[in-house]
Amino acid sequence: MLLQLFHVWRDFFIVTATAGATLIGAMFVVVSIAVGILTRDRSAAAHAYLTSTLVHLGAVLLASLLTMAPSVTWLSFAVVLTVGGAIGVVYVAVLATTVHRFRVDWTDTLWYTGLPVIGYAGLAAAGILGFIANFHAVELLAAASVLVLICGVHNAWDMILAFAARPRPPAKE
Repeated sequence: MLLQLFHVWRDFFIVTATAGATLIGAMFVVVSIAVGILTRDRSAAAHAYLTSTLVHLGAVLLASLLTMAPSVTWLSFAVVLTVGGAIGVVYVAVLATTVHRFRVDWTDTLWYTGLPVIGYAGLAAAGILGFIANFHAVELLAAASVLVLICGVHNAWDMILAFAARPRPPAKE
C-alpha cells in the first residue's frame, strides 16, 4: 500500500527533490559570489546561515528520495523520518542560539529557525504517523518538505541579496 501511495505522489516528490538538489548547486554559486566576504572573522555567521540553508535543502532532497526507494516499508519510512525530523529539530534549536548572538531582526529568526523547526517537527510527526501506517503521513511529509524547501529558497535569496549589497574589497595586484 505504501508504494502505491508513493506512486500517486511521485511527481510531487520528484519536483521537490529536483528543487532541493538544484538549490544546493546554486549555493556553490552564492559562496563564489561571497568569496571576499566570507572570512575567518565571519565563520560563525557563515556556518549559521550558509550551512543551515544547505542542511534544509539536503533534508528536503533526502526526504523526497526516501519516497522513491523501491523497498521502503512503513517501518523504514517511520524510522527515517522520525529520527531525521528529531535531528532537524535539535539542529535548529542549536542554530537558534547562534543566530540569536547576531542580534538579527525578527524575520531572520523566523526564517532561519522558527519555520524550519516547524518543518522538521512535521517530518518527525509524519514518521510517527508512519508507525501506524496512516496514509496522512505522506501528506504531512509533503507539507513539511515544502515548508523546509521554502525556508531554504528564502534563505538562499536572502544571502544572495546580502552578499550582493556589500562592497567588494579592492582587487590585489
